[in-house]
Amino acid sequence: MEQIDFKKNSINTFRLLASLQVLFEHSYANLALGIVPVLGGFIDFFTGVPVFFTLSGFLIWRSIGGSNSFIEYGKKRFWRIYPELWVAVAVEIVVLLLLYKHPINWPQLGLFTIGQATIFQFWTPDFLRDYGCGCPNGSLWTIAVLIQFYFFAYFVYKLLHYRKLLLWGGVILTAILIGWLTPLIVGILPDTIGKLYNVSLVPYFWMFIISAFVAEFKDALLPVLKKYWWVFIIFLIIKRLFLSDIPISTYYELFDTVLLFCGLVGFSYCFPQINIRTDISYGIYIYHMTIVNALIVLGFTGNDSALWIVVAVSCLFAWLSTITIGRMSIKKKHAI
Repeated sequence: MEQIDFKKNSINTFRLLASLQVLFEHSYANLALGIVPVLGGFIDFFTGVPVFFTLSGFLIWRSIGGSNSFIEYGKKRFWRIYPELWVAVAVEIVVLLLLYKHPINWPQLGLFTIGQATIFQFWTPDFLRDYGCGCPNGSLWTIAVLIQFYFFAYFVYKLLHYRKLLLWGGVILTAILIGWLTPLIVGILPDTIGKLYNVSLVPYFWMFIISAFVAEFKDALLPVLKKYWWVFIIFLIIKRLFLSDIPISTYYELFDTVLLFCGLVGFSYCFPQINIRTDISYGIYIYHMTIVNALIVLGFTGNDSALWIVVAVSCLFAWLSTITIGRMSIKKKHAI
């Protein structure tokens, strides 16, 4: 069986495309822009949240295996997420203060800032609902989900690593079932609890655990994905054009997510030479909604040039963040 170097892939390229898909989707929706036909069709192929969550599950499984303790693993995750996030939150608040035209509730703004910089990114105080699209940086809700996964993944790894397929199958099927039942669960919960449930790890755990399964059995599965990546992509296209799917976690689909993940991972190991060395995907993710909201306030709604402003400014901020704070964080992480 072919031995594949786990590090030689083009995953950074697909993370970039997924971050751009999120940027394009949020720009179109919030700035009321016309869709660019060819570009929009291409970029929408790489559905952002499923790509980010599955690739996170796939890569984090290896990170856990390479850590000597929970503390060491936690420090690595901290340096990967928080330094760049804190700078992005500072920029977000500065832009908001410069553009916000209404009275500011300073205690609530303080709590909002803390929430954005920790694990409560999903909360927006009522006084900010008339700023921009009504949520200064709504895309950050996934940070809270990722942090929850990072925490629980360590213990799931201890439970499932080197275990039999039967146990893995039981965990995966349970996670899928819980995700599928999300609308029913949210419907019977009180409104506030239901909203919190929707931004918890629980409805999305199936994405992480399916990709972690591939990482666990990488020696057997990666050669297959590498050889037959095109089969998964063809089935995905056929599915999207002609077939229905099983909705999981309210917004996402089971077979669509699995086929996309398998196709992209297989392709990335088949063509590692197209990998982007400077990965700015995280920066794009944490900055783009700050730019979108600023443009809404400045009156760019309905102006198709706004899309390219969002792309250019977000990529610039992301690149600056990556080559400064990001590289410092990586050095700190590798030094642990």
